[in-house]
Amino acid sequence: MPTYRVIKLKNLTPLHIGTGKENYDFSSTDLQSDTLSAALAALRAQKGRSDDLESFLKSFSLSSAFPFWENRFFMPKMQGKMAVNIKGEEEHAMRKQLKKVRFVEKEIWLELISGKHVAIDKHQLQGEFITFADTLGTHSKSVVSQRVSVPRGEQGDADPFFFEWKFFDPRGGLFCLLKCEDDLFDEIIELFKLLGENGLGTDKNIGGGKFDVETTELDLPEIKDATHKMLLSLYIPTEAEHDKLNLTQSKFSLMLRGGFMAGSSEVNFRHLRKKSVYMFTVGSIFNCQLELTGEVVDLRPDWDDAKMHPVYRSGLAFSIPVKIAENE
Repeated sequence: MPTYRVIKLKNLTPLHIGTGKENYDFSSTDLQSDTLSAALAALRAQKGRSDDLESFLKSFSLSSAFPFWENRFFMPKMQGKMAVNIKGEEEHAMRKQLKKVRFVEKEIWLELISGKHVAIDKHQLQGEFITFADTLGTHSKSVVSQRVSVPRGEQGDADPFFFEWKFFDPRGGLFCLLKCEDDLFDEIIELFKLLGENGLGTDKNIGGGKFDVETTELDLPEIKDATHKMLLSLYIPTEAEHDKLNLTQSKFSLMLRGGFMAGSSEVNFRHLRKKSVYMFTVGSIFNCQLELTGEVVDLRPDWDDAKMHPVYRSGLAFSIPVKIAENE
């Protein structure tokens, strides 16, 4: 039975994750694997270890971050039609409700990735979640407030704008899964703790995105008759992998990743846009048994400056074998 290391981000302060655009009235709904790995690499560089960032990023893989509530872990749903029936609901009404689901409590999710059909009571469907809990509290909520951008000096007018924060209930938070060699584990945990002190996302200087770190483990049963691979991270396939993914028989989505070099140590570069790359999203299902690897790419912009540094984006796959339910 494979055992995965779990990193829990607890006691999260309000969080705003940029969408790669110049607006602040929307925060990204998810904390993705490439954002987390890039943040760890940036902290490592700040500690004076910037000469081997590419090899560092290639030495581990992270899942994207998913919700937990007290002792309950929630995993992302597989793309495609869910093998779930709601007791007492007609087919068309049931499918409409299930379209809203994004996360499934681990024990129910394990049944689904094993190729089983699952019947749930209506009260188990709670917004974006399928859960065993009779009443699941509000894991997080979004609050949009108005702010004013004041130009430096005496030139220009103040410019009002809207800003979205995501607030987390103290009983909930986010977690991610980690694959790495034992000798690297302690360093990654120390970097996560430093990230928790510094903060994630926008407005770290006023307390945004800070968290405490707790580690545990998660056992996922081995599915010997698996038919597909499921992504728990964003993924950039290598050229060799792309030809073997059998995309015509797979279910997947793509996400464009890019944005500004806001985290650069060079202040003059922070207004520059990185190059963009399409990545396969969490929950994508590939009709193959290939051990997905992925690659790390350099998104540095074309800028004629000797100080321009690499801008690495990790597209290493965190994938697990799954079995698709029959007749789905």
